[in-house]
Amino acid sequence: MWWQVLSLLSWFPVQDTLLTNLTETVTVEEGHTLTLECATSPGKTASLQWLAPSGFTMFLNGHPALKDSRYQLLHHSATQLSIQVANVTVQDEGVYKCLQYGNSVSTKEVRVIVLATPVKPTLEASVIRRPNGKEHVVLRCSAQRSKPPPRITWLLGTNMEIYSETHHKFETDGKKCNTTSMLIVHSFSKNSTVGCVLRHQGLQGSKFVVPFQFEDLVTEQETVSDAPEQSTRSSPDPQQPTSIDASPRYMGLARKKSGILLLTLVSFLIFVLFIIVQLFIMKLRKAHVVWKKENEISENTLESYRSRSNNEETSSQEKNSQTSHSKRCMDYIARLYSGAKTKKEAVQPSQSKEKGTHVPESIV
Repeated sequence: MWWQVLSLLSWFPVQDTLLTNLTETVTVEEGHTLTLECATSPGKTASLQWLAPSGFTMFLNGHPALKDSRYQLLHHSATQLSIQVANVTVQDEGVYKCLQYGNSVSTKEVRVIVLATPVKPTLEASVIRRPNGKEHVVLRCSAQRSKPPPRITWLLGTNMEIYSETHHKFETDGKKCNTTSMLIVHSFSKNSTVGCVLRHQGLQGSKFVVPFQFEDLVTEQETVSDAPEQSTRSSPDPQQPTSIDASPRYMGLARKKSGILLLTLVSFLIFVLFIIVQLFIMKLRKAHVVWKKENEISENTLESYRSRSNNEETSSQEKNSQTSHSKRCMDYIARLYSGAKTKKEAVQPSQSKEKGTHVPESIV
């Protein structure tokens, strides 16, 4: 139904009936929740519509139009429409509009400003050595991804605060920027202190202070001076042009970060080495299991081959014995047959003789 209302509103001459234009400014910090409220005059009812800075409808009365889980309906009635935007980013900055459709059309504009508050700044120190042998200290204080750009000052001692050269570098979206302030110190004592002070609108009157102790720098210089001169000083090359010889030594917070980073890298390398050793042991175990299985299979195969060869030998011996037995039987039968034949041949001549002698007697 609300799509029908939208189609009707597209033909409705809003320009001619626009009566009032109220403007309001709301400031919200990045990551927080933005609340937008729109209400009509007491006793008047109207259709209410919230528009995003891009011009798309967020809510029409109580119906959501954009599929964004961050847009939530708080309250809707005939005279009020309240919504909220969770987890605001700098991309949500802009002008939000509430349109009230009644006998006439009125507009309420809310200009939303999103602040990106920087985290605690970092302070780095480096020693610059000039060709004439003089040295001075360069301090750099940096704040990342802030909107609007912060204000950085330097606190000398406990009572003196000064401004120094500051550079702002905006990101590709043109909203957040990285800010760096530089302070050059030509002379200092062991007990001298300097602090980087950062102020920002999102801090609501508070400030960040990062101190630096020159005592650490003096201690390091004494340590370097105790080393062999050949390792700390190099003879200038006449073929190279004269320039500033910079040898940065990060101090304070930067040195702590480098130590933490080194410890993290060592721990990571030990962990990776442990994983590699475990994988190698697992591969050795698998190879041993495979070798053992293959050895068992080969032994079983050899035993089966031996048993088969034994069975074949036994069967061949049985066959041979049967063959020899049959041969002996055949020989025995042949001998018996030959003996019987010999006896028969011996009997037949004697019978013939007896018959021959008998005939003449009968004749006589």
